[in-house]
Amino acid sequence: MHRTSDPDISVIIAVYNAMPYLGECLESIVGQTLGAERMEVIAVDDGSTDGSGAELDRHAARHPWFRVLHQENSGGAGAPRNRALDLARGRYVFFVDADDHLGPEALERLLAMADAHDSDLVLAKQVGLGRPVTEKPYRHTERADLYTSEVYRSLHSAKLVRRRIIEAGRLRYPEDLWYGEDQLFVTELYLAAGRISVVGDYDCYYLRRRDDGQNLTSRARTAHETVAHIERVMALVSARVQDPVGRRRMLGRHFRSLLGTALRPAVAARHRDPGFTAEVYRRARALVETYWTPDMGGELAPIDWIRLYAFACGPLPAFEQLVEYDPAKGPAPRDTVENGRVYRCYPLFRDPAAGLPDVLYDVTDRLKARHHLDSMSWKGPVLRLTGHAYIHTLATDRLESEIVLRARETGAEHTAPLLARPAPELAAGDPEPTMAGFLAELDLATLAGGAPIAPGTWDCFLNVRADGVTRTVRLGRRHAPDMDRTARRPRVLASDPGGATELAASPFFTGYGNLSIEVVRRIPLPAA
Repeated sequence: MHRTSDPDISVIIAVYNAMPYLGECLESIVGQTLGAERMEVIAVDDGSTDGSGAELDRHAARHPWFRVLHQENSGGAGAPRNRALDLARGRYVFFVDADDHLGPEALERLLAMADAHDSDLVLAKQVGLGRPVTEKPYRHTERADLYTSEVYRSLHSAKLVRRRIIEAGRLRYPEDLWYGEDQLFVTELYLAAGRISVVGDYDCYYLRRRDDGQNLTSRARTAHETVAHIERVMALVSARVQDPVGRRRMLGRHFRSLLGTALRPAVAARHRDPGFTAEVYRRARALVETYWTPDMGGELAPIDWIRLYAFACGPLPAFEQLVEYDPAKGPAPRDTVENGRVYRCYPLFRDPAAGLPDVLYDVTDRLKARHHLDSMSWKGPVLRLTGHAYIHTLATDRLESEIVLRARETGAEHTAPLLARPAPELAAGDPEPTMAGFLAELDLATLAGGAPIAPGTWDCFLNVRADGVTRTVRLGRRHAPDMDRTARRPRVLASDPGGATELAASPFFTGYGNLSIEVVRRIPLPAA
């Protein structure tokens, strides 16, 4: 095939002993709906001994847009990826691991997103094959903010990247690391990107856990190899990110990694290899002392916040006991409520030997209110709403909730109590929300102290209360699909003495699906 111009995408594959998975990977690239004329493949065989090099050569013989290079083993993916980057000609590059594969439309969709929105970096929705993959980074969006969205949870290389930003920053993978090298490179990409987008409405990338256990990340690591990439990426973020929210969130992501991929293995090895454990502990403690700030607690799950505090400040046996505790096994920890605060009774709660502060176990501000709007109807000027609402994990037999109408223009509020009712449809859920149902009757003709509600846009909220804890949520986003649409028609609330005008209210759902009420003064309309 003769090319008349540079390709749109350079697909880069670092290959080391990837059989038999390599064939599926290469065929998934050949079968891309983007078309061969719009891409090139640069595959670097990093000293394979299992026939992977020959498999690459077979594909290159059939597909002229495949380029294969062979080199001695470098010990990691960084060096072969860098060699491919030196040769790439595409407007964009996309990195594929040799034991993974792509959905047929992946590259076409990623490029369409990039071209339509001038994106420098496009995340590809990942699907795990025998391994867990979080969905949080892959919410479909044309523009994702690095600091406030969840994209930074994804530090895997499988992303579409504008090659110009790579070359402008002279960005390359560190070749002295074989574990975690992609975290440093991808963090640099995030910081260099002007616009970040996400293709989250299509399964783009299939991330495999190999049956033979030969994923590179499964290789045994020294203490230095376990911690070095975290040290370097934390230093990079600390030096380059000045925004306080961004710095907190990005460093928080690496503290989660420190607990899961460094300290957890160190705890497991403490009897077998005490030297390994001691070095990981020493270097991890230095990271906590250098980068941890009190506002980062919210970036960790409650149990991880307790673990990290115990590591840094508590007795070491308490930390090791907490690491070995698995919340997924056995009954869920119970919650206890005291003076309007909710404490989750994870291990060592108020254990005098551990001496861990109560505030570590306080989950009050993390509790979520769950709600659903089932029906909406008019009876004269009274808007009648039914549904359910409760605070997750708290009992529902003492709910004292209310509905709040808040004026969008002025912030003025009117409230009305919710009548608690049984919710048998939720009995199988948690926490057995027996009285989580509600009935609200809003008399809009008398809601303002016996007078009609004022003209304007009124947004609907719920104050959900249980055991002295209150959560405020916007009402309506979760509502029955067969909601009565006649209830959204204007309803006359009051007429002026001369009959020249009338006050009418119209419920409607916003673009985000939330319930609001528009109240207007208008000239009376003839009866239908």
